[in-house]
Amino acid sequence: MGDNKKALRRLIAERAYQAEGHFRTPSGILTDHFDFFKISLKHQGIRLAGELVYNEIKELQICALGGPGHPIASIICRAAFLKEIGVFYIRDSMRKDGNIMDPKWIESRIKAGDRVALVGDVVATGSQLIRALEEVIQFGAYIVKIIIIIDSEAGDGMANILNFVKLNQMDNCQVTALFTRHELLR
Repeated sequence: MGDNKKALRRLIAERAYQAEGHFRTPSGILTDHFDFFKISLKHQGIRLAGELVYNEIKELQICALGGPGHPIASIICRAAFLKEIGVFYIRDSMRKDGNIMDPKWIESRIKAGDRVALVGDVVATGSQLIRALEEVIQFGAYIVKIIIIIDSEAGDGMANILNFVKLNQMDNCQVTALFTRHELLR
């Protein structure tokens, strides 16, 4: 394991893991969880996670990197900056201002046919990332890689994402998890 991965693993275990409390997910209420905002809003977390994501995409022929919502935006921007490509994100709700004939779920300048990669922060059921995949596919972009920073193993997220990839005949789309819950908490 490289130095950046070790440092990010330590940072996640120390700052992002919440052993007690209640956290709402699409699969229900969890009593422990990973709060990735505690990492993605700090310069050290942005640098470490951004560089790890960059290492996953640096050899890919893509024009943009994106993902669902705000928690992952700083990491996406860091990795995209290092690769010198564009960014996009999938909104939580449809944009209601602007051209009413052209509502937007995706904020980006990507176009149909572009090759892109997606990043997810913490995956439990995978529903948020699957929704992002659906929007990008519907938009017409070609997804070549999906990077998950933490597989929380709190649901069937990885299996659901892999099943979605298979059902949508995305045969050349690699799915990678940088960390699993087990790896982070051992």
